[in-house]
Amino acid sequence: MNQPVKVGDKIKLTIDSVANSADAVGKYDNFIVFVPFAVPGDEVEVLITEVRANFSRGKILTVLKKSPFRVEPVCKVFGECGGCHRQAVDYSKQLEYKLKIVENAFKKFPGVKINKVVAAKEPYYYRNKTQFPADMKQSKIGLYALRSHFVVDVASCPLVSKEINTIYAEIRTYLVKIKYAVPTLRHVVIRSAETTGQAVVIFVLKNEDFTRIHEVSSYLRYKFPGISVLYNINPEDSNIIMGDKHFVYAGDGRMAEKIDKIEYGFSAISFFQTNTAQAKIIFKKIKEWVKGSFEKTALDLFCGVGAISLYVASEFKEVVGVEEMGQAILDAMQNAKNNGIENCEFLNGRSETMLVKLMKQGFKPSTIILDPPRKGCEQELLNLIAKCAPETVIYLSCDVMTLTRDLENLTGHGYKIEEVVPYDMFPMTYHIETLVRLSKGPALKKDLPVKKNA
Repeated sequence: MNQPVKVGDKIKLTIDSVANSADAVGKYDNFIVFVPFAVPGDEVEVLITEVRANFSRGKILTVLKKSPFRVEPVCKVFGECGGCHRQAVDYSKQLEYKLKIVENAFKKFPGVKINKVVAAKEPYYYRNKTQFPADMKQSKIGLYALRSHFVVDVASCPLVSKEINTIYAEIRTYLVKIKYAVPTLRHVVIRSAETTGQAVVIFVLKNEDFTRIHEVSSYLRYKFPGISVLYNINPEDSNIIMGDKHFVYAGDGRMAEKIDKIEYGFSAISFFQTNTAQAKIIFKKIKEWVKGSFEKTALDLFCGVGAISLYVASEFKEVVGVEEMGQAILDAMQNAKNNGIENCEFLNGRSETMLVKLMKQGFKPSTIILDPPRKGCEQELLNLIAKCAPETVIYLSCDVMTLTRDLENLTGHGYKIEEVVPYDMFPMTYHIETLVRLSKGPALKKDLPVKKNA
């Protein structure tokens, strides 16, 4: 194919849609051009930065004519920072675009109706956890530019909670004061609980030289006496933010969050949903779906600190949660004890391994709940779930593409998609959380080949 553009070209085009990524999409001589931070309806001048066989990438030089859906971004560095992607788009339109992405992904399931996206009541200041990369050589701390490890100097972020912004501002102020003389500092991770106000700061360091970071920590404790401060050591030059070694400078390094009547305690390194308000709405929907299962059992795979298990426990005779991360399982056990919930059991191990063991023991759940990481489930696990044959499977996913891939396996085994509900867990970004309920029907085919997900 002859590409009509080359790197360095300046072209004019109209943006007509958004991709399931940070990009908007336009066509130049019928050739796809991905342009981040643009809005459908914009007429833009674009600098071509990359050309592939079937598409190209560019960046906006000038917005020649604004889309009627373009709004003024709240953030001063929007377009430089890669932390969010859709601030220039009217929020109601963001929801429409996200719904279209989900609908397109589900086209492989004819007849399945997708509910409207459940909007966030607060589209700003919703994140309860954020990682701020630091570049001590360039005297900067902030967020990465899009598809880059270049640190954009950021004073505050309108997506993270006001509490996190306040803590971050003090850290940044002190780093400026000492001229960023903390050569071991790589990242600053801040978590803040929406319902309890607790906060934890994790300084990710290259090595165990704590000389200069102690100064920052001492200042932080002076400003916020109740805050926990931890050190994490990650000497590896990779995309993984945290290493395996932790040290406590002050506090116990734990968080507490409350959703309805359930109180959750968890360590600073354990996973908890990033948007507490939206998590509560999702949990309520799951509880609505399983209501009245008092004589039945449930299996919650990838259960983390027991967030969903404990929330729905009152609807089941027994709930078993499985999680590979040891610390999260310890947190889940303690949470069950603290909430007086006696019908939950938590097991540490891979979902595939533990499900085989449970099936050999005769455990047959009526409901299986899945909340896997972005890469989705292994085919091996999905095949095992089909053999276990629960009446209901509930799948919560943060990636609609891996979700629909996995649903092909489950529907191939006879499961029927009953309801699909998208949630805007991450406003101003392209990310979408999707909740799906499936019911058991007659088996249609044999297991799919077992292969590892990338």
